[in-house]
Amino acid sequence: MPFRLDHIRSFALVSGKQVTLVDTDLDIPEGFSTLEGALQQIGRSPADIGQIFLTHYHADHCGLAGRLKEMSGARIYLSRADSEAIDNQNRTEALFQHLRAFCREQDFPENLIASLEELHTYFTGVTFPFEVDEYLDPYSWHTSGQRTFQVIPVPGHTRGQVCFYFPREALLLSGDHVLPEITPNLSIDLFHPEWHPLESFLESLQRVKYLPANRTFPSHGDIIPNLQTRIQEMEAHHEERKQLILRAVRQGSDTGREISLKIFGADLPEFDQYLALHETCVHLLELKSEGLIQEIHSGVIKRYLP
Repeated sequence: MPFRLDHIRSFALVSGKQVTLVDTDLDIPEGFSTLEGALQQIGRSPADIGQIFLTHYHADHCGLAGRLKEMSGARIYLSRADSEAIDNQNRTEALFQHLRAFCREQDFPENLIASLEELHTYFTGVTFPFEVDEYLDPYSWHTSGQRTFQVIPVPGHTRGQVCFYFPREALLLSGDHVLPEITPNLSIDLFHPEWHPLESFLESLQRVKYLPANRTFPSHGDIIPNLQTRIQEMEAHHEERKQLILRAVRQGSDTGREISLKIFGADLPEFDQYLALHETCVHLLELKSEGLIQEIHSGVIKRYLP
């Protein structure tokens, strides 16, 4: 992928001539050629793909799904919440209204808002349109040849993200829920601002923490050898981040933008500054819910006080 996070892992379940694919790349020539080459190495082609299971709706995971479906007739599986999220992403005018309102409430600079709108146009362009054939119901079971796997709902990174657990193989495909080096970005859902991403994420970690999985394959990075240990590290990270944000508010930083700059620094690419703002606001939402801070409106801008 043409980003700092330069790759996405897709997984192929092979049964005879048929291939079940878990996640795809962006709809870019390099993504397609890489996937096609990998399939050729195991004697298969994109035309052999019969099912495509998607962990969540982000473009790096589903961008190629529609093109592959057009080539092979594959059925596409995605959660209902993330299917709705794709529809919302395609409502460009409404999305930009929500985006501008959120950024202005948090005192995010106008020139960066314009850059975000350009970036959205890019991500739309690298997602081949597709229809979902079947929603992934929580804890439902699916098969690919002789393999049986379960859908584990893990909202947090998105409202509808799922993991796929293979009990016979003691194997977990963790998507962006559990990553080996970084924690997944948690963002306010602009169409569902009442949703609490951090609370959902921490609860979701408990759903996979004690699964008897000997190997965990994330969507980015290397195999996670010890799932429980990695989850404990992620839990500790968010508790530390929460305390840093609470301290920033108590020391007088009172807007989402100001707090995010204090926590993450200003030396970030434009999109990463936006992600840092979201991560900050996700924690502010929980601190407010716990009664540790209060939120007031000063004109358009939201301010946070001890």
